[in-house]
Amino acid sequence: MKKAMKKYYETAAENTVDGIYFVDRKRKILYWNKAAEEITGYKKEEIINKRCFDNILRHVDENGTLLCFTKCPLVRAMEKGEIVSENVYLHDKNGARIPVNVEAIPVRNRKGEIVGAVERFNQGWGLPLIRENIQKLQKDAFIDQLTQIPNRRYLEIKIDEAIKEVNLLNKSNGFLFIDIDDFKKLNDTYGHLIGDRVLRAIAQTILSNIKPHDIVGRYGGEEFAVILKDIDEENLKKFTNTLRILINNSSIDIDGRELSITTSIGCTLIRKDDTIQSLIARADALMYEVKKSGKNNCKFG
Repeated sequence: MKKAMKKYYETAAENTVDGIYFVDRKRKILYWNKAAEEITGYKKEEIINKRCFDNILRHVDENGTLLCFTKCPLVRAMEKGEIVSENVYLHDKNGARIPVNVEAIPVRNRKGEIVGAVERFNQGWGLPLIRENIQKLQKDAFIDQLTQIPNRRYLEIKIDEAIKEVNLLNKSNGFLFIDIDDFKKLNDTYGHLIGDRVLRAIAQTILSNIKPHDIVGRYGGEEFAVILKDIDEENLKKFTNTLRILINNSSIDIDGRELSITTSIGCTLIRKDDTIQSLIARADALMYEVKKSGKNNCKFG
């Protein structure tokens, strides 16, 4: 009966859409399910018997604070003996920062002693829907083949729609123009293959942190643009800075060495008298003000 129940729980864990892993008291990972592989990009063989803080998932909060040694949900669950729920950002194998809902649950032995914990994490419903929508764009040549996000052509169609929403429906929509800092130097130093990995990591970080009705696309080169629907000035500023921090906490592994990335971002609310050209020009000018004042920041205007 015990073996049958164990098999039942293992089968259930392997067939859920939630990432699930078990750790002992020292946070050594003892189990890693299929969904955890799909969400993080890390295979079971790469994870089992490593500790969760061994430079793998590296959870951070929205301020970019590393949680592994101060606010780890697993540690808190084991110390308190109760379930701990958090919204955090994990670092996937490709270098992107992915938002996940985490639930850490203490595990007890027959004596009632806490011997480890289980963490269950998921991306919510937003990201799968966004990716499904992007798949539909493939046949219309609206996808940037390198980053697998919408391209400039699609962006400009959606910018025009966002401007019309502001005019006809009195909506409040925001716009971001993002440029990777020192990208030419990065390409010259590490080569274009590493540069391509950086572009993909940033694209996935942005894609993973927007809402289903928002739009992100590669505008060209090392530039990205984001349309944020139904957002006011305060939340636009907050989102932009959080996104900058998350990108700053993304990194690419180069032969065991971490390559960090920063960006300069111009953000603005769409105005009724905007055109596609005027909106992009304004956000681009704000972004260049950030470049001139030291980079790795964002500016609203």
